[in-house]
Amino acid sequence: MPARLRVNRDALAENYRTCRAAAGGQCGAVVKADACGIGMTEAVGVFGGLGCRHFFVATAGEGLALRDVAPASRIYVFEGALPETAQPMAQAGLIPVINHAQQLATWAPYRHLQMAVHVDTGMNRLGFPPAVAAEQFRGFSVSLLMTHLACADDPDNPSNANQVRQFAAVTRGFPSIPTSIGNSAGNLIGSPYQGDLVRPGIALYGGNPWSKRPNPMQPVLTLEARIVQLRDVRPGEPVGYGGTWRSKGTRRLAVLGLGYADGLPRRLSNCGQAVVRGKRCPIVGRVSMDLTVVDVTDTEAATGDWAELFGPSLPVDEVAKAADTIAYELLTGISPRVARVYEGG
Repeated sequence: MPARLRVNRDALAENYRTCRAAAGGQCGAVVKADACGIGMTEAVGVFGGLGCRHFFVATAGEGLALRDVAPASRIYVFEGALPETAQPMAQAGLIPVINHAQQLATWAPYRHLQMAVHVDTGMNRLGFPPAVAAEQFRGFSVSLLMTHLACADDPDNPSNANQVRQFAAVTRGFPSIPTSIGNSAGNLIGSPYQGDLVRPGIALYGGNPWSKRPNPMQPVLTLEARIVQLRDVRPGEPVGYGGTWRSKGTRRLAVLGLGYADGLPRRLSNCGQAVVRGKRCPIVGRVSMDLTVVDVTDTEAATGDWAELFGPSLPVDEVAKAADTIAYELLTGISPRVARVYEGG
């Protein structure tokens, strides 16, 4: 087992409690993409144990898999009703998030079953336009009206208030229907940006919901790789494909059993770091498919030691920034071949 992803259940639970405490109404959980790579079953077990009964997934396949482990929960499917998935979703009691008129027609045979309506107020992705006529939903069992904030990670961005104003106008056509606005950041901004049901995602898994503020969440995930070999290099010797790094002196290098096939971005070549025995060590040379080399000259590193690629000592958002990406992409990109190790709880 040269690489592993350690999952701290206690931190996961605490992050849900933080989101729930901030919510003025009910607090759900977004568990799509296998709960950001940690394992949907494990995540739902933690959240469900804390009373969560509303879960959001991206696809019908995710929803059907979740139904097996959360038989009594409400499961919302963001992709909506597709011709090939409407019947299985109806049979499983999943709630499609209807995004446009074609999906509404697809769901018409199941109009007596619950569905959500998504209104696009500024993302210009999925969703009905703000001028949507409520009359077209007569006869359907609408159980939730939702929208999605485009810039909630920047609370001072005026688009947030603009989206909420547009959504408020829409809700007047849907009296008594519960609403959902707040994602991770929207929930933490405050009640105007929440609705009756918030749906935090990245914050639950330890990512920073803010773009310009310190992270208020606890780190949940630690990506580690074993040192599988140590070697000494002389001045001028190259390392890795293309020889993109050359030693400026005699250095001790550690070869880690993890590479881009495991989800470590190749973009971290010659600019990323790993923490070995409490010290930050630079990645040298190109990240390859299965292996990564770090300079451990200033440590007492030994073969078999674990090196942290992100976690409590090396925040995932910092690593994502170095790789010119975001925490979502980093977490969801961790390969299934990396062992998941669950701790606490």
